[in-house]
Amino acid sequence: MKALTWQASNTVSVEEVPDPQIQEPTDAVIRVTSTAICGSDLHLYEVLTPFMDKGDIIGHEPMGIVEEVGSAVTHIKPGDRVVIPFNVSCGHCFMWVKSRVVV
Repeated sequence: MKALTWQASNTVSVEEVPDPQIQEPTDAVIRVTSTAICGSDLHLYEVLTPFMDKGDIIGHEPMGIVEEVGSAVTHIKPGDRVVIPFNVSCGHCFMWVKSRVVV
């Protein structure tokens, strides 16, 4: 697959990277159909370069199609369209259970 990779301060490149694989029962593999970089990625692009290694993948908040799910995943299935927000959630906390805002 192709991904936007950090190469050096102020330098990114679209590169061929290994396809993702299911590693945990709670994982899902998503075929990204659109994404972007945003302000937080720009910090990695220029300001936080000491924390970056050449080839690190940047970009988040993608949309795509579920290709594969782990054995413990029950709320999405292959073929579903998904949006992946920037925030991270456990999927079990009070706020998630109450509103299910985050997948």
